[in-house]
Amino acid sequence: MLRLKELREERKLNMRQAAKSLGIPYTTYISYEKGDREPNSEMLINLAGFFNCSVDYLIGKDAIRVNDNVLDQVNELDLDALSFYGNIYDAQKEDELIKKYRTLDEYGRETVICVAEVEAKRCADARNQSVLTFRRLSSNKASAGCGFDLNDPDQWKSVEVVDTPEARLADFAVEVEGRSMEPDYFDGDIVYISLASEVPVGQVGLFIQNGRGYIKEAGDGRLISRNPEFDDIFPADGDIECKGRVIGVAELA
Repeated sequence: MLRLKELREERKLNMRQAAKSLGIPYTTYISYEKGDREPNSEMLINLAGFFNCSVDYLIGKDAIRVNDNVLDQVNELDLDALSFYGNIYDAQKEDELIKKYRTLDEYGRETVICVAEVEAKRCADARNQSVLTFRRLSSNKASAGCGFDLNDPDQWKSVEVVDTPEARLADFAVEVEGRSMEPDYFDGDIVYISLASEVPVGQVGLFIQNGRGYIKEAGDGRLISRNPEFDDIFPADGDIECKGRVIGVAELA
């Protein structure tokens, strides 16, 4: 089993954010992390580079995280050493890319330049995104608590997010816990909530039943789990209270 979950949680990323950073679909990343699908060799290298570890460490063979192409055996490493060897590895990769580029014909070189320009602009745009300090992220996760008292400062914490209309419109935010709303909402997603006492059928909201919070789709006489592996929730199991409507997913800055 790949060590993706361990590495992702160390970087404080949810699965949606990891997939976006890697440039792959959410469902593809999830299948890698859960072991339902094996990444090819190129993707293994990309994953190892993204998480700053060796491929052997990523696939569970090596207890040492430094890339094996740089070091065979390491007993003690400090941050400066890790940075030094990481720079060596990056330089090796750049040298390999340059050599490959020089073997291309005119069409191939134009293609590489075009892709590089697009990606450079994307990265520049990402760096220039406006950041907002969102101050009402609930200390309770959905499926873990029934807080959400806007007047209780102890229930809230702040988080740096990309400034979006949803972030400014939301009354508060809550972290999703569990897989019942995949593939639309994933474990670890932070969703923005607009206060509402009811949610139209077909839309997603935050609901409370028996002291537990749930992100669910409002159905006709039930709360719907979009992941077919999970059961729906019915009023017969306890009174259901609507806390608000989900209006978006936060992107951490």
